Amino acid sequence: MGNAASCTPSLTPNGVIKVLFLDGRLEAYTKPVRAAELMLEYPGQFVCDSSYLKVGHRIQGLLADEELERRKFYFLLPMELLYSVLTHEEMSSLNYKASRGTKQGSFNNLGKIFPVFSEFCMFPSDLKRLEEVVREPEPIERYSKQRSWRPALETIDETL
Repeated sequence: MGNAASCTPSLTPNGVIKVLFLDGRLEAYTKPVRAAELMLEYPGQFVCDSSYLKVGHRIQGLLADEELERRKFYFLLPMELLYSVLTHEEMSSLNYKASRGTKQGSFNNLGKIFPVFSEFCMFPSDLKRLEEVVREPEPIERYSKQRSWRPALETIDETL
């Protein structure tokens, strides 16, 4: 037959669950985890799926008995943000922390062996989701210093 090569090492065959904390710390879980376990371990915080975050929409938390899915990216956010409307500043802050956390994560230590493929092949779906969330188009507002043009209408006097 033939040999097959893959760019991803088989260290995590089923993928991992990645949880990013607000302080920038990233934890990867290989075993199934429920949202309640994380919320008990870190009181005053809730678990949020990163694929549901959209600017201008409310931040939805996961139910306590909901199990976190493998190969997904989650945030552990403070309770003050639950059901609040996500702003551009908050979204850019979360995106910055997520990109910084994934670059410093322990699962990227394979970068010395596979320098290019470690970021792109290990977890491609999560990176694409974060980019899709961030690239939501902003409404364009145009401001002008000039007044809009109006015709000067005057009465015309007719003389005979």
